[in-house]
Amino acid sequence: MNPTDTILLIAVALLFLYGFYDQFIMDCWKGKTHLKVRLKNRGRLDTVIFIVLIGVLVYQSGINPITLYLLIMLGILCGYMAFLRTPVLLLKDNGLFFANLYIPYTRISAINLSEDGVLVIDLNNGKRLLVYVIDLDDLPKILQFFFFFFWKHRHATTKYGIDKLQNDT
Repeated sequence: MNPTDTILLIAVALLFLYGFYDQFIMDCWKGKTHLKVRLKNRGRLDTVIFIVLIGVLVYQSGINPITLYLLIMLGILCGYMAFLRTPVLLLKDNGLFFANLYIPYTRISAINLSEDGVLVIDLNNGKRLLVYVIDLDDLPKILQFFFFFFWKHRHATTKYGIDKLQNDT
């Protein structure tokens, strides 16, 4: 196996592990999922270009059969990631998963809703998360969840003191 095949095998294995993490592990990790919202997929054009480039490489003659199979597998996995899988926003007990990253609720400084239906989550470090939902009917569910979450934690701070809230997270 040459270095190219090794790199392709690592890329296929990493994409497979990413897909497994995205579909099965994220839903169970970091507590119970209270709300799961499907988001718009925004990277399809880049994936189409990548798959076309892989197709050009496959069409080219003189490729080792192992390399050919690995390139085809890479193209299939990329097609799955772009066209069959939909990104999700998972709202958990103490944080949320957005773009496959866990963000604790304590890092959120503000939540706004734009006129065109984009949920904007401002973080304490100045970054903004733009949440594009597929179904606009999910936006009130998200806002209601955040309202009740922050109300519950505000109530915990008045009942137990601010130290209790900070120790829970």
